[in-house]
Amino acid sequence: MVKKVVVYGGLLALLLGAFLAIQLGHAPYPSVHSNSVERSSAPTTVTGSHATASFISAKLVAKPDDTHSSDNKRVPFRLDNRVRDKFELFIAEHSEKAPLTVKLAFVKSSLLTYTEETHDYAVDLFARYVDYKVALADENVEIDTVNFSLQDIRIKLDERVDIRLQFFSKNEYDYLFGQDEHTDNEALSRLAIAQDDTLSRAQKKDAIIESLAVASDRDAFKPTIDIHKIKKIKQQYKDNNSRFSAISAEFGDEVAQRFVELWSEQEEWEKKIEGYRLYLAQLNNNDVSKEALHELLREYEEQHFTSNELKRVKVLVSRKDPL
Repeated sequence: MVKKVVVYGGLLALLLGAFLAIQLGHAPYPSVHSNSVERSSAPTTVTGSHATASFISAKLVAKPDDTHSSDNKRVPFRLDNRVRDKFELFIAEHSEKAPLTVKLAFVKSSLLTYTEETHDYAVDLFARYVDYKVALADENVEIDTVNFSLQDIRIKLDERVDIRLQFFSKNEYDYLFGQDEHTDNEALSRLAIAQDDTLSRAQKKDAIIESLAVASDRDAFKPTIDIHKIKKIKQQYKDNNSRFSAISAEFGDEVAQRFVELWSEQEEWEKKIEGYRLYLAQLNNNDVSKEALHELLREYEEQHFTSNELKRVKVLVSRKDPL
């Protein structure tokens, strides 16, 4: 019997989305990224430094011509920061297969990919990685950032670390998961800011943006950081000339011009809305017939607004009909 196992990992996007949605007014946070692998009801476990008999058999039945003909193309297997991505890609390409079948497929692939001296370690490490994903799915380490406290999240992350260290050495852990751990810790720090009741909303927003600006994955959040800087410039300077100079110094003339034009349009629109409110007040104070008031209002609307603008006006301005 084969069943689907979903492994939850990569908390950064979820955690950031949670507090950015609350503190920065962004869209709801994204769902948890998941990786899946089929597993049989009794998966074969590969641990330690040796491959199982199934792997050895698979290596022996590989065609000699396949192995020797590609000697000049095979490369040494190296443990580096890209290994996990390679493993995940291979698993994704075999996502409808049971773990043992995925492992055997990797044995055959690695015979053509890695040198004889490094092949066995590549096979062993991949087998342990598959077993780790199965074990992770069997444990209750799913993280609910909506209902969990910060302490609950830390406990779940620690449990995940413990599971990883059951399958990998400290050196292997650093290469496979070191970057994840670093970004998770950064995300937790920002989540702690978001949950700090001693800070005002504005203070939380500023602290989170400052944290994003120096984060290891700051490039992913550059648009958010830049928009926050531009909003701060708008608040700091009251006239568009000063705003243009400040934005231009940071982002260039083209960006500055776009925002100044946008703000000018917003200011003109706000003036038109305010003028409409004042005109309504004047009409309601006039001692003329209701029909005359309606006609005056219609003329004013046609003179000052397009049909689309008028739809927005009537949504924005809550008014009573003139008497």
